[in-house]
Amino acid sequence: MKINTNISNEFKETSITINAPKLTPEIQNLINYISDTNATPNQIIANKDNKIYFIDLEKVICFFSKDKYNYVRVSDGTYKIKYKLYELEEMLKQKDFIRISNSCIINIKQVKCFDTSILGTVLVKLKDNTQEAVSKRNIAQIMKMLRERGNLK
Repeated sequence: MKINTNISNEFKETSITINAPKLTPEIQNLINYISDTNATPNQIIANKDNKIYFIDLEKVICFFSKDKYNYVRVSDGTYKIKYKLYELEEMLKQKDFIRISNSCIINIKQVKCFDTSILGTVLVKLKDNTQEAVSKRNIAQIMKMLRERGNLK
């Protein structure tokens, strides 16, 4: 297999072209690998009671840190995960997740409301009837996100 690269600032985006006489398993594996590298996952691996679970991201309420471990909370419980929150934040930036504090990333689709009744404080009330505080340094980011979604003036 021969690999050619052409790096130049004349290109507006990255593209990959594969030239081959036929589609072989090796080429298909390469295509799958490249596709997986660029794709945002739809599931996350978690564990509980020595069992491994695949959790759909749309069911995730939030990711959080507690006692030096990271967890994912869904409607049926809390599971331990191996990802660090900064890894999740980067991995899920194209999805409906936003970091609200050093220890919590929420799924916007699982938010019941944002409570701004206490001056200078924002609480996020989630659909599982829990709430998380937005850190002061993340309030501006949350308010910007709400304005962009047309929910706040």
